[in-house]
Amino acid sequence: MQAYVAANDSERARLHGVLDRLSDADLARRLPNGLTVANVLVHLAFWDDYARAALADWRASGCADSSTNFEAVNVGVLALAGAIPDRAAVDLAREAADAVDREAAAVSPDLAEVIEDNGKLRTLERAQHRRAHLDQIESVLQT
Repeated sequence: MQAYVAANDSERARLHGVLDRLSDADLARRLPNGLTVANVLVHLAFWDDYARAALADWRASGCADSSTNFEAVNVGVLALAGAIPDRAAVDLAREAADAVDREAAAVSPDLAEVIEDNGKLRTLERAQHRRAHLDQIESVLQT
């Protein structure tokens, strides 16, 4: 098993644990950057869905080099996140994490090596992104 699969499984389990205990008030809490917990969950869901779609495409056609203006995409995602009901953000985050981790686990070792060599490991190892945002969420919920 690829190391990223175990890391994804671990952080996905952590995500599920956090999601299971979030109250409506927790979802509305603001992080230091001004976003709500629900906004961050929509952000996570979007990028997990993006990664899932990229991995599915790469499994079908090989890893193509592409560039994404991540900051510009984040601005658009966060503009839409405010229109998504907080409780729906929980379901989006859970479903997207489950789906991308299944897709990443199905990537062959040869393709995983190509993806990593092309600097796209973060697309496979969703745990990195999840961990950073879960740390933020858990920090604000402890205060």
